[in-house]
Amino acid sequence: MAEKKSDSTFNLFVYGTLVSPAVFQTVLGKRLVTHADQADGKTIFHAVRAYLNGYKKISPDNTYMYAVADKGHRMSGYLICDLPVSCLPALKHYEGRNYSRKTVNVETKFGREKAMVFVGNLKQLEHSFGYEFRDSLKQEILLEKKIDAVIRETEEEQLHTNEDLTRRAVTELSGTRIRDIIRHHFASGGISDYVIRHSLKDQPIPDYSRIRNEPALAMLAANYLRMVIRQVIFNQFEEKIRREFRFELDHLPQSEAIYERVISSLVALRILNRNRTTLDVVVADSLGDLDFKSGHLVDYVRRAIVAADALYDPKPIQAHLDFVRAHMGFGHIPMGAELEFSNIGHSVIQDRDGAALSDWVYDGFLYFYDFGLDRLTWKLGGHIDNHREKAPGLPRRGFFEVALGNLSIEANISKPITRDPWVLNQLIHQTRDFYDIQPHSIHLSMQLRHQRLPNKNRLLPLPVLKCLFAIGGDPTCDEKGVMHIKRLRPGEILQCGPKPGILFSEISLRRSGEAENPYLPSGHGQEGLFVQQFRFMRLSKHLNYEAIIMGLKGIQLSLRPGTLLTPMQYHKLPRHREIFNELLAWGEHPTAISRQDIDGFLSHVQEGLMTERRGKPAHNQAYIAWSISQLSEMIRRFNELLENHAQKSETAKPKKQR
Repeated sequence: MAEKKSDSTFNLFVYGTLVSPAVFQTVLGKRLVTHADQADGKTIFHAVRAYLNGYKKISPDNTYMYAVADKGHRMSGYLICDLPVSCLPALKHYEGRNYSRKTVNVETKFGREKAMVFVGNLKQLEHSFGYEFRDSLKQEILLEKKIDAVIRETEEEQLHTNEDLTRRAVTELSGTRIRDIIRHHFASGGISDYVIRHSLKDQPIPDYSRIRNEPALAMLAANYLRMVIRQVIFNQFEEKIRREFRFELDHLPQSEAIYERVISSLVALRILNRNRTTLDVVVADSLGDLDFKSGHLVDYVRRAIVAADALYDPKPIQAHLDFVRAHMGFGHIPMGAELEFSNIGHSVIQDRDGAALSDWVYDGFLYFYDFGLDRLTWKLGGHIDNHREKAPGLPRRGFFEVALGNLSIEANISKPITRDPWVLNQLIHQTRDFYDIQPHSIHLSMQLRHQRLPNKNRLLPLPVLKCLFAIGGDPTCDEKGVMHIKRLRPGEILQCGPKPGILFSEISLRRSGEAENPYLPSGHGQEGLFVQQFRFMRLSKHLNYEAIIMGLKGIQLSLRPGTLLTPMQYHKLPRHREIFNELLAWGEHPTAISRQDIDGFLSHVQEGLMTERRGKPAHNQAYIAWSISQLSEMIRRFNELLENHAQKSETAKPKKQR
């Protein structure tokens, strides 16, 4: 960075189309790069990432981005240093009357720099576009009108109908594309009508015609269609709640960084799960009214929308919202969860070709995409995961995974669910209850601030690992009457070959939005946030994940474990190998956890929770005490389970063996 700037040069902060090297060269005749070693000091200018406080990007014309003042926001862009003043006329001409020039301070990794920026000319923008350009809700309404117009065209061209019910069905089956359009619009400050049109019209409306005559579908079709109908009813409920109770939802204490459909989804799930008998009857009637062989997927979606309209009652919703509001209690760390379902457990991964098929309900979700379920389950982050690939593609067997808060499986974009352990626990259990599929496992994740980042190879003490597996590792008595920790066995989180390992926890980078500057070369997008994901737990109706979440937060904050235990760590790190072997031996023949080890575990939890928010507790101390008490009770019940099992085993022995 230049320490002193001459009158013949200036710094420029860019955030819109000028971020594109092609546009920059067209406007100024100079090449733009983002690596210092590519700049030659002649006609090549180096851009570095920078942030401008007190402004946000908007795009009222869905084409160009404008910076407008907003105290609660900051916007990112790039700082270009030492441009010659001879560039100013070309810049003024390019920006036009909708922009005005300002001098501002921007923050870079080198420190604060003074720069010129072209911001939106408010008076001119209001004259050109009206006042709605400053209102995100009005932007949503305008965008929805554009999307609805294209959906209408799609319906007329592909289905040759023009009716509201069918249009709503096409909208459901275009769910992921509409989601992406809305996300792109608000992430980048606008999206063109051309992109909207082609995103919605370039591919046919999903249908199961490819598999209509497959012999296996005679048995499986009703199961898939039952899932379709239930999912559409949920989607319709969630959308109605978001529209009709927008004011109440907007005034809940949720951060903008949190997935915006959390509370509306939770309320919809609570209502549908409480009326399961009625829902099952409605689904059965819907299936009975249509014929799989002669019908189409859109017909079942239409029927589900009719059922949703008949079932929906706004009266109890306010009570559910009040219930949620009364129980919310926020912490500081953003959190999320992924839920895995499979009727045959890990066998669906071991037998990807279905050679030993035993899932007679969904055949490992082989036909998930044929029934448009990737388009329909998006609000809860539904997809198929075969532990090799998650992105939509060719049909494949795997777990049905609900990645709550996922914004795009393809782009690997997600938002945290909440900062509140109670809300996350509620959403986990309500989601598990909603799907008529055997629950398998759960991954709990939390965002980590840079000052909290652990060493990637930092181990947890063996007593702490034992306590965690005692709580969430599914202690089970096998067919031979032997007690073991099921999650520590092959076919669960234990990797046996070619190198041993345990899928216990993993630190990774996650993004909550697209690259902020899509014109830049690949690799210059948004870097993402560090996330610690704990992957060792069973998904069970018997577990109180609220207390477990508090325990994991405390352990992460106090001990800062890294990724463990990977095959590479097992191979290269003797202490990891030692802990691995000791943990597996204990898992095969678990023994009671001593009072000393329990107290040590709980003290680590408390230590971490007391420093969650910048060295201070984020939750009130009574709630922390309750959480620690619950964890202690869970371990006590584990020890009691072992003791009762030992007594039964001793009683069952023949007298000569005693």
